[in-house]
Amino acid sequence: MNEPSQKPEAAGTPAEPTRIRWADMTWRDYLRVGAGVFFFLLGVAGLVLPILQGVLFLIISAILLAPYSLWVQKQLARFEAKFPWIAEKAKSFTTRWSKKKPADE
Repeated sequence: MNEPSQKPEAAGTPAEPTRIRWADMTWRDYLRVGAGVFFFLLGVAGLVLPILQGVLFLIISAILLAPYSLWVQKQLARFEAKFPWIAEKAKSFTTRWSKKKPADE
């Protein structure tokens, strides 16, 4: 009924975290969540087993699951605020390798 008014965001202000609902997911979303859970389990096993790189798999799972978890989105926003140069490098890789056009343009 009453929709909240959408405020224009200032430059450099992180966007409010959003979550994708299960009802709106496509088969690609299900594959992404499955891969994220798989890498999370590998990461947890890697923390115990000396053969696997647990932290690497946990980072990959965080990246894959970020659109589906508010907590992960907040942690990534904190990381971007703390290390802006790494965030800029990651965004340049994203724009270079992504088939979609960046939202800023």
